[in-house]
Amino acid sequence: MQPWQRLCGLHRVWLMQVPGTAGCVVALPASELWMQAQKRHRKLLRRGAVAVGAFEVAQAVTASWWQRMWPREHLWPARLRTLWESRVEWETWQVVAREAVTYPETVALAALLADGTFRQRVVADARGSVPFRLADLPSLPDAVARCLRRPWLAEELAAQTSGPLFTWAHQCVRARRGGQAVERDMWAVASAHRPRPVADELAEAARPTGRSTGSKRRRGHSRQADKAFATGLSYARRHLQEHGNLAVQKDTVVDSFRLGEWLHNLKTRAWALSQERVEALEALDVWWNVPWPTQWQRSYYRARDHAAVHGPPDAAAGFPGTHILNGEWLYLQCDHYGSLHPEQQRLLADIGITAEVVHTARPRRASMQAGFEAALEHARAYAAEHGHLAVSGKSVRYQGYPLGAWLTSQRSRARRAPSATKRSLALDAIDPWWNPPWPLAWQRAYADVRRLVETGHQLDATAGLPGIDAELTRWLSQQRAAPQSLHPDQRRLLAQIGMVEHGEKTPAAVGDDQDVDTAGTMPDAGLASARRFAAEHGYLAVASDYVHNGYPVGRWLASQRMQDSRHARSSRGPWPRGQLLAALDPWWNPPWHYSWQRRYQQARTLWQAGRLTLPGTPTIHHQQRDDREDEAKEVAAWLLRQCARHDVLQPEQQNLLADIGITAATAHMVAIAGRRTPVDHGLEHARSYAAEHGSLAITVDSSHHGFPLGGWLMRQRHRAAQGRIETERLAALNTLDAHWNPPWPLAWQRAYHRARTATASDAVTDAERRWITTQSRLRDSLHPLQQQLLTQLGAEPATTPPTITPQRRYPPSEGLPHARSYASEHGHLAVSTPTEHAGFPLGSWLLQQRRKARSGRLSARTLQELTALDPWWNPPWAYIWQRRYHQYRTTLATGEPLPTELQRWMRKQTALREQLHPHQQGLLTAIGLHALLFHSERQGHLA
Repeated sequence: MQPWQRLCGLHRVWLMQVPGTAGCVVALPASELWMQAQKRHRKLLRRGAVAVGAFEVAQAVTASWWQRMWPREHLWPARLRTLWESRVEWETWQVVAREAVTYPETVALAALLADGTFRQRVVADARGSVPFRLADLPSLPDAVARCLRRPWLAEELAAQTSGPLFTWAHQCVRARRGGQAVERDMWAVASAHRPRPVADELAEAARPTGRSTGSKRRRGHSRQADKAFATGLSYARRHLQEHGNLAVQKDTVVDSFRLGEWLHNLKTRAWALSQERVEALEALDVWWNVPWPTQWQRSYYRARDHAAVHGPPDAAAGFPGTHILNGEWLYLQCDHYGSLHPEQQRLLADIGITAEVVHTARPRRASMQAGFEAALEHARAYAAEHGHLAVSGKSVRYQGYPLGAWLTSQRSRARRAPSATKRSLALDAIDPWWNPPWPLAWQRAYADVRRLVETGHQLDATAGLPGIDAELTRWLSQQRAAPQSLHPDQRRLLAQIGMVEHGEKTPAAVGDDQDVDTAGTMPDAGLASARRFAAEHGYLAVASDYVHNGYPVGRWLASQRMQDSRHARSSRGPWPRGQLLAALDPWWNPPWHYSWQRRYQQARTLWQAGRLTLPGTPTIHHQQRDDREDEAKEVAAWLLRQCARHDVLQPEQQNLLADIGITAATAHMVAIAGRRTPVDHGLEHARSYAAEHGSLAITVDSSHHGFPLGGWLMRQRHRAAQGRIETERLAALNTLDAHWNPPWPLAWQRAYHRARTATASDAVTDAERRWITTQSRLRDSLHPLQQQLLTQLGAEPATTPPTITPQRRYPPSEGLPHARSYASEHGHLAVSTPTEHAGFPLGSWLLQQRRKARSGRLSARTLQELTALDPWWNPPWAYIWQRRYHQYRTTLATGEPLPTELQRWMRKQTALREQLHPHQQGLLTAIGLHALLFHSERQGHLA
C-alpha cells in the first residue's frame, strides 16, 4: 500500500505497517499537516513517472535522515511522541512510525526534486563539473532547508559527500551531459540507499544487546562482497600508512593485491555505495574519490609536501625552489584557475595559491630567448676571464650556471644546422673558435699558450721553451713535429703566436695523386719516425696516443690507416704511402680489428723475451715478481681465448699465431682441455616430456618444469640440419620420438599427435575429424612417412575426390588475374607475404588461398586455376623451401654467381636429401643439383 493510501483524511487516521498483523490504526493530531501533504502528493502524482521517481528518492533521503537524527532536529521527535500508542513498545514504535512521521517532509522534498526549474538551477551551479560535496551546489542545500522549514539543515547538507540526496544531485548533473538512460538513472535509488524493510529493522531492534549481528545477512547485501571490501580496505590502509594518501594509479599493486583496480571500481559506482563504506573510506582519505583526474591529485600532494617543508610557493617570482615539473604544474593551475573545480581551488588555497595570487603568477621557466641571453652573458664573462669558450663536459659550471652542458648543446645544434644561425653568430662574436672542427682539448691548449704570448712571454723553441710547464711544452713539441697533420686553420693559429713562420715550408702529407717516387723522396717527419720505430721494434702496431722521440707517431699512423682504407674503398689501385708502410710492417693496417694486432705484437714481444708461457705448455714460475708478470698473465688469458676461437680466425691470423708456437693442433688441444662437459639437462627433460605425452612435437615457447624445452628442441633441430649435433644425443632423441625432427612442418606433427591422442581415448572432436578428412584428401601430396602415420591412425585414402557443388555462382576472384600475370613473368607463385603485383597484395592473397586449400574451403575453380599456373603453389613442405628453390633455380638460369646463403642451402639439401619429400627430391634432380655440387666441391679442392 502506498503512503498516501494509508492516510484517511475523513477520519484523520493513519494505517501503520506492523509485520505479522493487518496493521495498526493511529489517530492523527488535529493539525492539517498530513492532509495537506496528502493533497499535494495526489497532485504531484498527476505529473507521471517523474513524480513517482521523485517520491522514491525523497523517501530514501528522509529515511537516511531518520537514521542519523541530527541533534538540532526537534520536530520529528516531538511528532513521534505525539503519535505514540502506549500499547506498542517505544523501540518498536520508533521503527514502525518512521513513514508516518516523515511523510509531510517526504512529500515536500519530492515536489521540490520534481520541479524542472529547480533542477536547472542545480545544474547551473555545477558549472559543467560533477560535485564533490553538496556545498558545490549552493542552491540545493538552501532550497531544501527552506522547503522543509529547517534553516540549520543547509549547513548539515553542505558537508555531505554521499547518500541518496548527493547521488540524486550527482546523477542530475550527469543527466545534462548524457542521454535518456542517464536521466532515468537520476530517479533510480541504489539498493544501499533504499529504506530497510520494517521487518528487518524490528528483528535487529529485538536482538539482545551484545549479540553478534554477523550471523544474519542483511537483506540486499552480500557477505562475500562485504568480505572483499574489508580485504581491500585493509590494503588501502597499508598504502595510506606508507604514502599518506589514496591517490593511486590504476595499475598500483600492494602485495599482489590490485589496489588501483579495486579503488577504480569503487569510484566508478561511488554514488551507489552505502553510507558505512563511504565513511570507512573517508576515514582513511577524505579525497579518495575526487571528480577530477587522479593525476591532478597526485601532483597536488607533491606541491603540498613541498609547501610543508619550504613554505608557500612564490608565484610572483616564478615558483623558485620547486622541481621543474612541480613549478610548471603550479603555474598551469594559476593559468587555468577559473576552470578549476571549487574544491580544487580550496585545496590550492591551503598551500597559498589563492585567487589574488594567481594574477601575479609567472611561469616556472623563463622564455627561450631570455634563457639564451642569460647563458650568453655567462659565456661572455667566461671568455673574458679565460680567453676562450672551448669548454667541454656537461659537469662544467661557471658562477653556478651549467655552461659546459649549454655549450655542448649549442655545438650540436650548430653542426646540425645547414647554415649559420643567429645563436651561432652570437657565439662567434665572443670566440670565433667556440665550435672548432678539431678537438676542444687542442683549442684549450692553444688558448693557454696564446695568453702566455699576450702577456709578453717568448716562445724560444731552440732553448727548449723555457718558463713553460711540461704539459704545454709537450703539446708545443707535438705541433712543431707534425704540422702537416693539422688543419690549415690550426696552422694559421700557430703562425699567429710564432710557432710556425708564414714563409716556412711545412712538409705536406703525401696525397693520393702523388706517385711512389715522389712519396719516397719527399721529407716526411711521420714516415721518418715510423721507420725509426719499425727498425727498433719490428712492427707498427702502436696505440693512437703513442709518442716516439717527441713525435706523435700513433696519431700519425691512425691517420694513415684511415686514408689507406678510404683509398681502398675508392678502388683506385694501391696507395703509394701504404706501400711504403707495408715495407716496414706488412700488417700495419690489417683487415681485422687493430686491437687484435696490437695484442698479438705484445704477445710476440713477451714470447721472444722468454716472459710468456704459451697455452698447453708447463707454467714457469719466476722468483721475482714485477709488473711485466701481470702483463704476461693478461696476454696468456688472451691467447687462451684465441685458442677457443681458432677456427673462426682468418688464415693470416692463424699463421701469425703459428709463428709464436700456437698451431691448429695446439689450439684444438687447449680448447678441448678447457671445455667443460655440461650435464645434458635438455635431454633429461625431453625424456620426461616424451614419457608423459608420447611425443616431442611442442612449440618453441613451451616449458617443462621451468626448463625451456621448446627452445632447446628447436636448437637441436638446427644443429641436426647443420650436421653439428652429437651422435649420442641424436640417437637418444630418435629413440624418444622417431619424428622429433620431421622434414614436414611441426604444426602438422602436433595436429597428428592431437588426433592420435583423441582417437585413442575415443574423444575425437569436430576439428580433429575435419583435419583427418582433409589429410586423407591430400594424401598423395604428403611425405611417405606422413602417409604411414595416417595409416597407423586409421585414416584411409579418399577413394573419390570430393565434388563441390556451389549453391550459388560466385564471381571470379580478383587475385587470379594478378597470379596469372606474375606466373607468366616469373614462372612460379612462390612469393613472400609482403609481395605486391601492380598494387595488388598478391602475397597476402596467396597466403589466404593456401589456408583455405588446406582446410578444404577453397573453391574448385580457384584450386584448378592456381594448380595450372604452378603445380607447387601450395606445397606440403615448408613454404620457405619452395622460395629458396626458385631463387636457386633462377640464379642458375641467369648464370650469376651463387650467394653464400644459397651455397649453404645447396649443401644442406644434398646432406639431407634422404629426409626430403620425394617430390622435393624430384625438383632438385630436375635442376641437376648433384652435378653442380660435385663440380663446385671439385673446384674448391683444386683451388
